[in-house]
Amino acid sequence: MDKREKVIGRLLRRFKGVPNFENIDAEELVDEAIETLGSDVSAELLTLYAQYQGAWQIAFSVAHYFKFTDGEESVDKSMIADNYRKLAKDFQEEYEREKAKVLGNNFRIMSRADRPITSPPTGGNN
Repeated sequence: MDKREKVIGRLLRRFKGVPNFENIDAEELVDEAIETLGSDVSAELLTLYAQYQGAWQIAFSVAHYFKFTDGEESVDKSMIADNYRKLAKDFQEEYEREKAKVLGNNFRIMSRADRPITSPPTGGNN
């Protein structure tokens, strides 16, 4: 089994309780992850990226859900999108942590090219 199929299988298992989440959805998420990250990254990193992208897509698709009360009957689906947004943020944080471990943190502060290297002022009036 190649890496792509392995990640698709993982997504199908992890999103199996989500209504209307099908094989084609998992394939599209994995293909997007491979296109974004490249095919040489680990299956774990691809899975994490696809998970958080999938959760965001689900949150967008259920954002129109509503709360309705009629007499004694009530339906409240208004928090579903919020729950998926929270889940997506959790997945995104997990992805960012794993990405930093695997790819390293490349944050650097560069010296300013528009100013010479000088000592800071001493505050005196000379």
